Amino acid sequence: MRNCRGTRRNLSRGETVRRITKAAIGGLAGCALVLGGTQGASAALEAKYWFRDALTDLLTTDVGPFDSATARTTIAEKTNDKTTFRIRVRGIQPSAAGQEFAAHLHVGPCDNSGGHYKDNPQVVEARADNEVWFALVPNEDGIAVDATTVKFVPADTDVNFTPGEMSIVIHQYSNIPTPNPKQACFPLSVPQWTE
Repeated sequence: MRNCRGTRRNLSRGETVRRITKAAIGGLAGCALVLGGTQGASAALEAKYWFRDALTDLLTTDVGPFDSATARTTIAEKTNDKTTFRIRVRGIQPSAAGQEFAAHLHVGPCDNSGGHYKDNPQVVEARADNEVWFALVPNEDGIAVDATTVKFVPADTDVNFTPGEMSIVIHQYSNIPTPNPKQACFPLSVPQWTE
């Protein structure tokens, strides 16, 4: 080994072993940090579900904006008891561009959906922190996309419906706090929510 004057210096065997050990421990610590960071990132995802194409038009007697539409939904459950929902609807009639549609997670299937899913059923009023809400605004290409993250993982305990059979219902948007006409429905079957 050379020092700064360019002359050779001898290292004792003990000093060489200490330097190698120190370098090895430092390298292992760095690897542990990378491994720990990788494990922490992958452990955050508890489960992921994909649903696609099955969008039911609920306006059977009228021509509506979702007559030819299809949808894709992704649900990601995290280990911190948060759930992220993403929905993408395409094929919406161009005349609906710029209109806002409200969508909510409902209990029950599309052909017999109940009310909004509530994490705490004792809370009577509709609240974003207790339900799963979307705002869908189609663009000129007939595509509407939205995502929402809630601080719970749904648990389907409604005895009036088949466990795990739920739906995302798209409503005509209105500022009036009355039930708005249902436009379309996206079925979800997540049996894990019944456990």
